[in-house]
Parts: sequence; structure tokens; C-alpha cells
Amino acid sequence: MQQGLLLLPSEIMAADIRSVKSAGICRCFMSLTMEERKRMEKIKDLAGRLGERLFSDLPEKKRVRLTVQMIAGIFLAFAAIAGMGFFRYRAVKQLEKYQAIADAYAQPDTVLKEGREKSQKEAAAELEEIFSEMEADAERYRQEYESEMREKGLEVYDWDALCSANEDTRGWLCIPDTLINFPVVGTEDNAFYLSHDFTGDKSSAGCPFMDKDTQVWDFNRVIYGHNMGAGSQAMFSTLLKYEQEEYFKEHQTIYFTDAYGSAAAYQVMAVVKYNIDDLAEWDFRTRNHEDMESYNVWMEQLQGRALYYEEPDHAPTSIITLATCDRRVYGKDRRFLVIAGAGS
Repeated sequence: MQQGLLLLPSEIMAADIRSVKSAGICRCFMSLTMEERKRMEKIKDLAGRLGERLFSDLPEKKRVRLTVQMIAGIFLAFAAIAGMGFFRYRAVKQLEKYQAIADAYAQPDTVLKEGREKSQKEAAAELEEIFSEMEADAERYRQEYESEMREKGLEVYDWDALCSANEDTRGWLCIPDTLINFPVVGTEDNAFYLSHDFTGDKSSAGCPFMDKDTQVWDFNRVIYGHNMGAGSQAMFSTLLKYEQEEYFKEHQTIYFTDAYGSAAAYQVMAVVKYNIDDLAEWDFRTRNHEDMESYNVWMEQLQGRALYYEEPDHAPTSIITLATCDRRVYGKDRRFLVIAGAGS
């Protein structure tokens, strides 16, 4: 037996004989112990010679015992070192395993970060492309707008400059071949632009303005302007020329251009001399109609009240009403209205 190398031969034999149960097995064991006996004799001889050199002043038995103990100690030391090396190897492997797990958990963060960076770059590229397309569209729109305005014989309005000068800018009103060619504003206080010009400075002439409740999608949008009196050509003073039938027939087109929009042509339908006391019967300020019946009633009343009426080429889908004062008959309660419609 390999573990009996450090036992004395007599001890090995005694232990082996006690464990033997049959003669055949005993003979086989005896043959093995002879080989062990020879090996032990060599070890004993080596231990004796080593003991003579290391412990020459001690008795032989003590020398052998100490030498064997020393050899055993050295063996145990080597075994301990080997064990420590093995455990260190296992610890390193375990750390490598933990590091691999940590790297695996860290990888999604890296992937997410790379994904975010990629997404940001892609988003920036898309935004740049969108802005480039918007700039191209804006330039194309500007060219189309300028071409359209020139075809209609109108000015090209600089909406950026106008809206920068006055954030209340709603659009521009123009009646070709007349003095009515003004920016139109709108604010929550109808009274303000009765006494202030486009720039906001005090002015008795004021500035044409839309009714405070008017919305861009309203069917009827009312624009007010001052009549400065007999002989004046300021603001809406010349609007009273529509009282002349010939003038009415010669100036049938009104252009209104919403801020940053296209110029819409309105065909003059009616001229009305109006008394504010009649609001309960027919309100020229009606912006929208609930149904076709109320629309038809309003249009019939308009025709019945008109000084001049021209059936439009198309049923109007939107109306511009120009309103100014006319104090010649009813004093301050009198209004002079020019109503024009645009059809599809």
C-alpha cells in the first residue's frame, strides 16, 4: 500500500495481517509487502545517512526519528504550498468568472450608450435634413408668393418686417386704383386703433383694424377704418365714393392678404347705408351662421338693404365687410358699408 511508505516494516506487516481474511489474499499481500519492505529499507538507509550528517551527536534512533520528522515536515510544507497555489488558482479563476459576469452586465450599458449616441447623430442628421427642406420650401413659397402678387398687380409684403414692427398685424387690405392700401391690425381693444397708427403712435387717423372677436376662419370679417371727413383722402374716407354707381361698377375687386398668406380676391357685392339702431333687425357684424337657413336669411336682408347689389359669380364662402362712419344723415350712428365676397 502506497500510504505505508513512512511506516516501519514490522508495523506494516502487523496491520496487513490483521486485515487479511483468506490465505490466497494473504499470499498476494505478502508479495506486495516485500517490495514495500525493500523500498522502506532504502528510505531508512537514506534517513540514517542524512541523520549522521545533520545530527551526528545524537543516538542513532533519535537521529532517524528527527530525520523522518524533518522529511515529513518538508513534505507537509510542500503540500501546504501546493494547496495554497491550488486555492489561489481557484480564486483567480473565480475572480475571472465574476469579472466576466460584470462585463456581461456592463455590456448593455455600453450598447445603450452607443445606441443613444447613434440615435442622437441620426436625429441630428434628420433635423438638419428637415431644416434644409423647410428652407427650400420657404424659398419656393417666397418665389411663388412674389410671382402671384406681381400677377395681381400687388405689392410684395415683407411680413417679417411688418410683424416685427407691430405684432398686432393681421394682414393687408388693397383696393386697386384707389388710395385704400393699408396694413390691417387687430387687438382685444377696438378703441385703441381709433386713435393710434400702425406703429402705435397717437394719431387721429388711426389705423384700419379688425373687430376684436374676429378669427381668420370666420365667414364674415369686419374691418373698421376712419372717415376723416369731407375732402379728406385718409384711411377709409375715399370708401364713400362707392356711393356712386359708376365707381361701384369700376372697382369690383378688393384684395385682402392674411399675414404670411396668399392674396384673396373679393368681389364687391353690395354697398349699404346703415344705422346702428338696426342691429337688432340685421347685424352686419354677424361672423358665422348656424345653418344654411340663417345664411340665406342674412344674405336676403343684405340684398334688401343694399344701395347697390351685384350678384356674385359664385356663392361666397367668405366675406370682407369694410365699415366706416357716415354722419351726413344719422350723425354718429350712421355707417357706410362695402361688402365683398370670395367664392371657391
